[in-house]
Amino acid sequence: MQARLQQINEEWKRLEEARERRERLDRRIDDLRAQRRERKEKEQECAGILAKERADVEALEKRGLKSFLAALSGEKEERLSRERREELEAAVRYDQARRDLEYIDDQLRALLGQRETLEDPAGELERLRKEKEALLRGMGGAVGAQLSGLDGQLAPLLRRLREVDEALSAGQQAGSALSFVRAELDDAEGLGTWDMLGGGLFVTMAKHEHIDEARAGIDQAQQALCRFRAELADVRVEDVPQIQIGEFATFADYFFDGLFADWAVQSGIHDAQANVEDAADRVEQALDGLRQLRGDLERQVQELERRREELVEQA
Repeated sequence: MQARLQQINEEWKRLEEARERRERLDRRIDDLRAQRRERKEKEQECAGILAKERADVEALEKRGLKSFLAALSGEKEERLSRERREELEAAVRYDQARRDLEYIDDQLRALLGQRETLEDPAGELERLRKEKEALLRGMGGAVGAQLSGLDGQLAPLLRRLREVDEALSAGQQAGSALSFVRAELDDAEGLGTWDMLGGGLFVTMAKHEHIDEARAGIDQAQQALCRFRAELADVRVEDVPQIQIGEFATFADYFFDGLFADWAVQSGIHDAQANVEDAADRVEQALDGLRQLRGDLERQVQELERRREELVEQA
């Protein structure tokens, strides 16, 4: 009987892990679907703005009434330059929104593919539960039942620890991505101050290079924040009260609002720094909550393992 009970426990553990994998995938899929709705709306909004800006440029470039009146007033070239800049800004925003959506679609397809390969273990778990109950009744001892109960409490806690560790890893990656963007902006700020004091062409070029690096880093930061949000959904956000995961989805919007609309001006760099700092602070708050949760789980695991060892030694 003891050997069969051990076999049941091992099989039960395997099936519970399979069930938990299904539930984790379902939570992550639900969150990615929510993110996709948000980013799809953003893409459509950006596409509409881009279409409008392109129409404005085309209207000035064509020999129509609007272009003729602008030429008469002597404002055509100035307005055309401004409209082209607004078109470029809209194009960058749209391109970012499109890439964000494509990344989420790729992640969603991968998770849905994994989900299709997993079978529902509920029926097999119920069969094992009934067999285990019958074995324990046949053994007649309390120690076996108590050990089984402790093992049943330990297994979900250990799985929970793995989930929290994965979320911590994703959060640390998001923090690193934000740190890269922040460092590039800090360098751009220093060069910008020098530039305003007459630093010359090379200083201006170096400043713009750091701004371009910061802007390129937004893809990595956005994807890292997307993964972090999914991992937070996986560990269930109610366990980390310091954070609202929905805030992370729009980091790219804050970045461009702060920087691209006036990317050559020092105040624009300052605004971007503030937005990146805010995102980094919220990531760190989330990590603090996860570390606290991990500590609580570890203490529970240690207590159950201690009770299990005592039970075995006293048996």
